[in-house]
Amino acid sequence: MLAESEAIERILSVLDPLPQQNVPLCESLNRFAASHLLAMVPLPGFNNSAMDGYALQAADSQKSEPLRVTGEQPAGAQRDLKVDPGEAVRIFTGAPLPAGANAVIMQEDVTKIDGGTKISCNEPVTPNENVRLMGCDICVGQRILETGQRVTAARIGILAAQGLSTFEVTGCPRVAVVTTGNELAQAGTFLKPGQIYNSNGVMLQAMLGGLGISNVSVQHVPDDYVRTADILRELIGSHDFIIICGGVSVGDHDCVRPALQALRVKPGFWRVKIKPGKPLLFTQAPRGDGTSCTIFGLPGNPVSAFVTFELFARPALLKAMGASAQELKHPQSSTVLDSKLNNGSNRPHYVRGYFDGHKFTPQGGQRSHELFGLGNSNALLRMEPGSKLQAGSEVTVLLI
Repeated sequence: MLAESEAIERILSVLDPLPQQNVPLCESLNRFAASHLLAMVPLPGFNNSAMDGYALQAADSQKSEPLRVTGEQPAGAQRDLKVDPGEAVRIFTGAPLPAGANAVIMQEDVTKIDGGTKISCNEPVTPNENVRLMGCDICVGQRILETGQRVTAARIGILAAQGLSTFEVTGCPRVAVVTTGNELAQAGTFLKPGQIYNSNGVMLQAMLGGLGISNVSVQHVPDDYVRTADILRELIGSHDFIIICGGVSVGDHDCVRPALQALRVKPGFWRVKIKPGKPLLFTQAPRGDGTSCTIFGLPGNPVSAFVTFELFARPALLKAMGASAQELKHPQSSTVLDSKLNNGSNRPHYVRGYFDGHKFTPQGGQRSHELFGLGNSNALLRMEPGSKLQAGSEVTVLLI
């Protein structure tokens, strides 16, 4: 059995980012920047008011004499107004600052005189007070996105503010999910004795969607290695990744390895030293065009499938999507364990639990078929083989 660190290293060492694509900005969400980007447009693009009020020369706000209001500047086109000493211009949030003005006094801090043709300042302002200076947020030449950074909704806002309508991202993989097993029934059908509903297919599809991968096909195949081989042959030619769930162990009805052998695809490895999830298959199937299809075989128990996807398939998919090394890692947090735990196994055990920002609480049963606890979890705690942890122990958890 491989140690998990060696398994991850071997997986990532043979994967490269997919070719880049130029996509509409609204379609770049959760994709990864194919290259770094420098700002071409300053933000703000001009000095403008941060408040509704009056643009003036700051020194005039400290004088007792009223200021003459000479015009009005709303947000939008600049009206080429000018502020001389002893004058003010009515201004609104986002409006360009008139020439000669170096501050804005809020409308709450003035008293209107003679029907608003003059104002008296009740509070002094300093130069640049209530003014958004050109380029104070983003200046021209500033690096605003790094290669491999995830394109979030907020970053799409930055790109749109640069006037971009499309953006270069790394390609998104075509992924097939294949569930196996005679015991699985599809949702909406009646269960026969000995059957269970197929939860893994839709769970894995949802996990892929959480990574920003929407180009996913889901198929089910019974425990028949010939049919399994036929489906895999077809999918290898049309997909970048195949994620098989179930049938990857060494039982008499586990058909994945015989099917791959029939296709002359050799497993890179098929067991990893973790709990849950020991039977894990990884390989790459070469294609005639010089590319290859990456194949993961996950255990059939749903918790094992979830954990092995998170630990091994997730970073592989993200690397293919062009994610930076930092983006490949799960967010982590230091916290305190609120109950004692014991890992009597000779494998590292990933305990599912809930992290509330202050403590980590294991959830439900921790066996590989027990979905309820997983459904209430948002974090994984890795326990070393043979380790014991007491309540109050300081631990580090992976956020999922």
